[in-house]
Amino acid sequence: PDIKNPDRISPSQMIKIPLKFLQKEQPEEATTEKAAAIPEPAKIESAKEEPQKLAEKKIEPVKKNYLADENLILSSGYITDYISKEIKSVGKVTGSPSGQTLFGNDDFIDIKANSNANTGEKFYIIRPIGMIRHPQTDKKIGHFIALVGIAEVIGMENGFTKAKITKAYGDIRVGDLLDTFHEVEPIIETDAPRKPAVSGFIIATHQQLTITGAMDIVFIDKGSNDSLELGDILKTTSVDKFNNSRTVGAIQIISLKNSTAAAIVKKSESAIRIGDEISGLK
Repeated sequence: PDIKNPDRISPSQMIKIPLKFLQKEQPEEATTEKAAAIPEPAKIESAKEEPQKLAEKKIEPVKKNYLADENLILSSGYITDYISKEIKSVGKVTGSPSGQTLFGNDDFIDIKANSNANTGEKFYIIRPIGMIRHPQTDKKIGHFIALVGIAEVIGMENGFTKAKITKAYGDIRVGDLLDTFHEVEPIIETDAPRKPAVSGFIIATHQQLTITGAMDIVFIDKGSNDSLELGDILKTTSVDKFNNSRTVGAIQIISLKNSTAAAIVKKSESAIRIGDEISGLK
């Protein structure tokens, strides 16, 4: 360091130099190297939080309980609203390319329609079983008609209208009649079916049996004209020869005509018979 008035310094004179002036200056490079030698604190990378995937919720289809599907409704048949001898139809089964006279599913038949039948057109195949009379009055009610199958026109062959049986509910025969086709929707069972105040009688059964049980089909002498609706539930009452009555079962409507209806036996404590009374279920 610089000393003021050096001319005044004499030999053997002691000079006090502050300590700060005795520290050696660190070269800039050394400082830089020292700084470089100091390890930098490790960078702690924060873990990236991945967005959580929402669990896919499967929507289960609502399970529907069917009171009656289309096959049961159709195969049950019906009672006509007329008593004329001539059965209303739109044609008939006349034969088959193979010459057979009894047919089932996927068989080919020849038909004769009352009007031109187009390819793809469908028909119900029906068969009259007999006249239904009221069990109490013996009055004619209508013809019981068995619906035995469905046929679809596939074209012409050798001058005949050829059709294929797409559904058979029983044996189909030459001479069976054709009826107009319409789609039938299944009936969904409800938790609280109607219980209308309707009274009448069981007039027939599907198989023309006098006694039926659970899940059999019966016919009653009330229909849409009596304000009945599909799914309505009624009770059946049996009356013995001593005029004692007791509830024997419950039935539910699956198809309707103007003055008659088909019903499935939902409950049967004992045999249900033609002539049993029906009424509103409380």
